[in-house]
Amino acid sequence: MTMKYTAWMMAALLALVGAGNQVQAADSGMKGSRPNVIFFLGDDQSKFDHAAYGNTAVPTPTTGAFAKEGLVFERAFTGQAICAPSRSMLYTGLYPVRNGCFINHSKIRKGIKTLPLYLKELGYTVILAGKSHVQPSNQFTWSKHFEPVKKEGIPRPWIPIEEIDAFLANPGDKPFCLIIASAFPHGPYIENGPFKDSDVVLPPYVAESESTLKKATQYYANIVEKESEFDSVLKMLDQHGLKNNSIVFYSDDHGASRGKFSVYDSGLNVAFMVCWPGKIKPGRTDSLASFADFVPTVIELAGGTPEGLDGKSLLPILENGDGKIHDYVYGVTVNQGIINRHVFPQRSIHDGRYHYIYNFNSMERIERERAAGKQIDYFIELGAKKHEGSTEEMLFDTHVDPHELNNVANNPEMAEVKKRLKKQLFQWMKKQNDYLTENAPIPFLEVGKRFGLDHMDNKYSYSIPEEKVGSLKGKTIDPHASTASKGK
Repeated sequence: MTMKYTAWMMAALLALVGAGNQVQAADSGMKGSRPNVIFFLGDDQSKFDHAAYGNTAVPTPTTGAFAKEGLVFERAFTGQAICAPSRSMLYTGLYPVRNGCFINHSKIRKGIKTLPLYLKELGYTVILAGKSHVQPSNQFTWSKHFEPVKKEGIPRPWIPIEEIDAFLANPGDKPFCLIIASAFPHGPYIENGPFKDSDVVLPPYVAESESTLKKATQYYANIVEKESEFDSVLKMLDQHGLKNNSIVFYSDDHGASRGKFSVYDSGLNVAFMVCWPGKIKPGRTDSLASFADFVPTVIELAGGTPEGLDGKSLLPILENGDGKIHDYVYGVTVNQGIINRHVFPQRSIHDGRYHYIYNFNSMERIERERAAGKQIDYFIELGAKKHEGSTEEMLFDTHVDPHELNNVANNPEMAEVKKRLKKQLFQWMKKQNDYLTENAPIPFLEVGKRFGLDHMDNKYSYSIPEEKVGSLKGKTIDPHASTASKGK
């Protein structure tokens, strides 16, 4: 080995060490920096109804300005487009089936740790201000919960501005994590707001009619309330000198029209923006991100090490403006245990471009099984008929079809893509201890009498034949027991 070659090798090694140190230094810039964390969560607003994502007709001046100061995620996803499961995922770092809350108005399973416990162990004060919709309270052990407050003439409660302001004026010696959960723009909507039909831009998957336009004008009025709330919070951070030492997240829990209760991108692909002056460079990223990533991210910010979670820390993306931490993100729909109760479970997988959806209770499947001589249960067929236009498999190229209007699952050119995604999806489901498999019968879940499939509900106009009332007694399965870890 020549002296020249040896010198070159030493220089290369030193360069590698230096590069490694640079990466480590970049990582350590945020990790363990222990900033205050503020997460503002909107309620039932589609990503497609934000100026920051291209719809300038929607009244979103606060989030629009915030987006210009922060890092905007194009491909951030919740795992289930419904309130309690989405929030439970955000606060546990685990997908819905694994944390146990995959039915609305239900609890996470016993033993699951949550955001307040993780951060209080790391010396943080952890406050929820506004809407909760997570259970049980003995696992969501907030340092304090500031309840939402009534506002005259407004059909939804506001965030508790005065309590938030008093806390920010004197937060104490500890760093804090403040979750501010708005009740807007979720309905009921403001009936006589300032918007006209001509002010509205509907997404292409919503048919234009007198009723859809009217509803959209009311929805816009509710968005104004949420934007005003967020504006108040940002101004308070400035007034109390907290802006530079606070990382602020904005997101919505899931989408609204053709989004809620589905696994379309209009439900799962949420607005997600992060701002920290001097720390996070403003811009946009196509990096796949998940609601499950929030808990591991704040654990690392607080100086801890996340373990055993479905999510991964977003710090590499926040520090570099881009990067890859996920190959795939996933989606879940149940539709039992909701007001419009029926049997139509879905699972989906997204690689950032292609979105594959498997519908477990399609009419396509029912017709195939009936032709094979199988007797079809009344509630199973009733659920499938609600989605007669949905085939068993759906595949969308979201780069060219962002609103998912063209199902290419049967396109021969997409066969390998579909095969890859389907295989990965069912492998993930098995790891999550999902109660569904491809060919097994779809079970009925125990959801309580309030939203039971076999109970009449005049309040929500749910009616079934008299002979079907109570017919599922003894035929339902416990959601937590049926999805419990096989190792326990």
